[in-house]
Amino acid sequence: MNVKDNQRTRLSKKMFRTALLDLLEEKGGVEKISVRELCARAELNRSTFYAHYAEPREVLVRAEEEILDETAEYIRKIGAERTGGGKQFLTAFLRYIRENDRIFRVLLVTAADPAFKNRFMQISLLNLFEHLQVDMDAEKQQFIYSYLLNGSLGVITQWIRSDYACSVADIVELLFTLNGSAILPLVN
Repeated sequence: MNVKDNQRTRLSKKMFRTALLDLLEEKGGVEKISVRELCARAELNRSTFYAHYAEPREVLVRAEEEILDETAEYIRKIGAERTGGGKQFLTAFLRYIRENDRIFRVLLVTAADPAFKNRFMQISLLNLFEHLQVDMDAEKQQFIYSYLLNGSLGVITQWIRSDYACSVADIVELLFTLNGSAILPLVN
């Protein structure tokens, strides 16, 4: 495969991804999107679509995989560079979400795929909590993490939904206050 084909393939996939995000914002669910609509929005033909995907859901799954991989890599990077503690780590993570608003808005707020939220929590927020190095009872840890993850995701989702009405610093303080008061009595 030559370089031109690789560039064309990347461009086509990007155009399908952008078109899918547009349609998800309008329609809410991938099951409501046809291949015909997706191709029309991307301004590409059906044969190009079928050369890369079997159905619109596959475009969504690949977009989700890409953002999860990028997020995990970003978390590893800020974890390795972390010198300012958990608040600095969380600040960098929230800035990353805000900088990538469109994809997170569609995937977390519009809930194009409800399963994405669970994968996002497992890959992103759980990794984040592990970097905070909280020492707690091993038997209760799964329950505590579940509580913290779901609550934190709720706050982050509402923050996105509100068009970032609060500053990153305010959300960091809120999350630390809420989560700290929830786990402080339980830590070893």
